[in-house]
Amino acid sequence: MDTAAKTSFADIFHALAGSYGERPALVSGGRMLSFVGLADEAARWARALQAEGVGPGAQVGLALRDGLDMVVATVGLWMLDAVAVPIDFRNRTDERSRLAQEFDLAAIIEDRDISGGAYRSIPCASDWAAQVARQSPAPLDRHPTISHPAFLSLTSGTTGRPLGIVIGHRTLLLRSMGYGFEGAYPFGGRFLNAYPLSFSASRNHTIGQLLRGATVQFHPPIFGPEELIEKVNAQGVTFLFAVPATVNAMLALAPEGQGPLMPGLRVLYCGGSGMRTADKVRAGRDLTPGFLHCFSSSVSGTCSVLAGQDLATHAHTDGRIMPTVRLQVVDDQDQPLPHGEVGLMRMRSHGMAEGLYKNRARETGDRLRDGWAYTGDLAQISPDGFLTVVGRGSDLIIRGGANVYPAEIEAILTALPGVRDVAVVGFASAAVDEEIAAFVVADPTITEAALDAHCRVQLSPDKRPRKFVLVESLPRNTNGKVLKRELRAQLEGRG
Repeated sequence: MDTAAKTSFADIFHALAGSYGERPALVSGGRMLSFVGLADEAARWARALQAEGVGPGAQVGLALRDGLDMVVATVGLWMLDAVAVPIDFRNRTDERSRLAQEFDLAAIIEDRDISGGAYRSIPCASDWAAQVARQSPAPLDRHPTISHPAFLSLTSGTTGRPLGIVIGHRTLLLRSMGYGFEGAYPFGGRFLNAYPLSFSASRNHTIGQLLRGATVQFHPPIFGPEELIEKVNAQGVTFLFAVPATVNAMLALAPEGQGPLMPGLRVLYCGGSGMRTADKVRAGRDLTPGFLHCFSSSVSGTCSVLAGQDLATHAHTDGRIMPTVRLQVVDDQDQPLPHGEVGLMRMRSHGMAEGLYKNRARETGDRLRDGWAYTGDLAQISPDGFLTVVGRGSDLIIRGGANVYPAEIEAILTALPGVRDVAVVGFASAAVDEEIAAFVVADPTITEAALDAHCRVQLSPDKRPRKFVLVESLPRNTNGKVLKRELRAQLEGRG
């Protein structure tokens, strides 16, 4: 066993309390906790959870609606050297039961007991608050040479059942500290968090902001773009994280050429899925000059960042590869490919995950092999060090023996005026292995004939969609990613 002393985020949050004292740390509705108050309340939660039998190494699900409670419960678990497993509070009983079984959860902490006996529930109702209030806020003793992982971070499950990404305390610290290196991540200030903490990016930014002495204000998870913009401006918000779908909704409210809608916002950090070139440029001009777009994944951490002057010159890419990340594009034999060629992306960095729970992995998705983290994405690297992700390996369409990348077709279609959103998928064809279908969200003036004519001009015959489906919206998960498996199911008559 490694007997070297190990710090954990339990120690870090006690240190933050000493550094920032009564400065507000968490705000939710009418509640506020200072940094001292957060450490004290987490210690009370830890003792209450300990009385419920939670101890070192226990994997505990967290399915709480309120972000403040989620943070307190997480830090409390870390004080016990237990492992936090964030779960979307919107999951129903049957999904919580499956997750409890798949990830060996000792219990799920939830707002109320909806388990029906299918798993052990620790409900945070009024009697729980009374139980917590009776506990001492004094720091708990923790064995200094043992530290279990901080998180089992569950993947979104867009291509199958979720995987459990093992994130240790050291990895979490390096990822959180890395935000300052990525793009002028500000010290102090205020972070308006509009996403549930089951979303890894929301969680990581919350921790990163607290490390810098910022106040994290939790916004109710149901919101409109107008409300978000109004709060940013009225409350002096300095940092905002948003998925591309939210950024695009805000852009719809921004008149072109009239200055940024959120001039005081220092960083608008966007990630979670791809984004159109024109929308990235507009976000930096019409929302805030502090717009930043990144590529990251749960298994790899952040790999590339697009911000500042690079928005003007390289908006067609996913940003400059971070200098602390060793990133390669390889063929199916794991041999590195030359610049400009498309292949499977893999990387190494101090922010990569420690492992996957029970070594579960997908050949076309997140996995760890030979010391490399594979994100399951197809990409290319330019000679000047910019990354362009062309799609998931599982989304690759093989038509008549030729590889077709959906991202290329999607970019062509979204360039047509009146087209607002596009998702391209493959479907089975006896003649050419797979055919190409495009699901398109567009203005009423756009017809299938117009889409076909546009593609005939812009794309070679082997890349042109043979089927166009006009829809009102694309199915997305809570992180804003398009659920392409649902679109394929529609084509196969299973939707």
